[in-house]
Amino acid sequence: MSSEAGRAAVFLDRDGVINVDRGYVVRWSDFEFLPGTLPALRALQGLGYLLIIVTNQSGIGRGYYTEGDFALLSTQLIDHLAEEGIKLTAIYHCPHHPTDAQGGYRQACNCRKPAPGMLLRGLEDWDLDASRCVLVGDKPSDIAAGEAAGIGHRFYVTSGEACPGAEAVSGLPQVVQQLNVLATT
Repeated sequence: MSSEAGRAAVFLDRDGVINVDRGYVVRWSDFEFLPGTLPALRALQGLGYLLIIVTNQSGIGRGYYTEGDFALLSTQLIDHLAEEGIKLTAIYHCPHHPTDAQGGYRQACNCRKPAPGMLLRGLEDWDLDASRCVLVGDKPSDIAAGEAAGIGHRFYVTSGEACPGAEAVSGLPQVVQQLNVLATT
């Protein structure tokens, strides 16, 4: 998945990385950015990374909310970030669940993390060099997806536990610090 231009992106899980994970966040009024998120996103963009969200959204498949509800929240997020001078390149989501979803949403798919489908699609859609890309997640399934897609740098947002295959960080501000260190070495 390498490109001549060598473009890179930061693939971001949403709930627990960008915003407080309240379980099935679907309304803008429930969306709360984690501390330091907006300056960190600006800094990542300033380092030349595209910003791409990759998020499991089984709440759609479970019938808790609709694709339209998710699209509305995503639009509100994109608009808010734009007002803050942050350009979100894309949002990829997986509405499926292999056992707890309804109808056609009940399936084992290649897009639900830990499968790498959303990441592979982003790499292809934006002609990215996987080895230069970054993944930031808060679950082992995020890290496993990043490994399977060949993402070069993986960060695990944690309150203390480690995740094999990733560097543990407290949040996006620490990711920026670590990438700045990598850029100078």
